[in-house]
Amino acid sequence: MVTSRQSADNARGAFSFGPKQRIKKRADFLRIQNAGKKTRTAHFLLIAEPNNGPRSRLGITVTKKVDKRAVRRNYIKRRVREFFRLNRHRIGCNSDIVVIALQEASKLSGLDISKELDKLFWRSKALNFSRKSPAGPGSSNVK
Repeated sequence: MVTSRQSADNARGAFSFGPKQRIKKRADFLRIQNAGKKTRTAHFLLIAEPNNGPRSRLGITVTKKVDKRAVRRNYIKRRVREFFRLNRHRIGCNSDIVVIALQEASKLSGLDISKELDKLFWRSKALNFSRKSPAGPGSSNVK
């Protein structure tokens, strides 16, 4: 018997962003940057490479050239992580993804960051990103 707490935990788990979904090692970043397919917008560069793992993974790079203030760099990283967390069910294949913020990215608002990432992920042919946002894991169509 499934309790409401268990179903809530399962729904929360479907939208979590745990350590297994992060790219952490420099060697992985370099491998993806050298072998991956690149897609660019005005403020972000996305590099994607298919992986054989059970899930897609995300790595984010925001250098001091983007903004000297760590607060602002961290804000950009949080917005990118949040976009990935909420939209990874739209990625058609398991991939290692690196998102690099470009110089003018620090001037974007949170909504503008999300819009540009949506456009960037959709334009990347390597991800088979679905344009429409279908109901994500754990959601229901009850009105």
